[in-house]
Amino acid sequence: MAAGERAWLRRGAGAGGAGGVARPLHPAKPFWEEEEEEVGGGQEAAAPGGRWGAVEARAGRAAALLRAGAVEAAAAAYGQALRAAVAAAGAPPLPSGLARPKAELHAGLALCQLRLGLPAAAAANAGKALALRPQHLEARFRRALAAAAMSDLEAAAEDLREVLRAQPGHAQARRELSRVRGEARERDARLGRRLGRLFA
Repeated sequence: MAAGERAWLRRGAGAGGAGGVARPLHPAKPFWEEEEEEVGGGQEAAAPGGRWGAVEARAGRAAALLRAGAVEAAAAAYGQALRAAVAAAGAPPLPSGLARPKAELHAGLALCQLRLGLPAAAAANAGKALALRPQHLEARFRRALAAAAMSDLEAAAEDLREVLRAQPGHAQARRELSRVRGEARERDARLGRRLGRLFA
């Protein structure tokens, strides 16, 4: 039976198939749709109830730990929340309405990883957040910081310019872009001097 097809189940039929009551047979709903509740005051699609509630509780704990300065514990809590989110959402594709909260979890973990000095991991999680929500400015900013920390100044500048296009008043992005441009100029000048000595 293909998705969307309906079958009829005949109960009480004899060996010859006669008699009984015919009732529609519907495929079971995915478990994340069994209990529904509104996300974001009804503006987003429905999210799973009990299972997604556990994800939100873990995410709240992670954010509280981060605010308290317990960065390692916050990173562990964000990781637990992401694992719970994968279990709650089921197999891809992600149910509508869950992309935003899952992107927030990846962005939160990216911030923790930046503070822990793990720029490659931070860039990966910020990228996952952007894959779920391309307009997530803080994830883009965090990916830029991670790229700059790994000396990928061109990628950092590109992400910072995107942040400033979307939000021209983002003071941190403006300062970071200025710093990245200065660092790129210094790098290019050093390279020019080395090449000059090589061919002198």
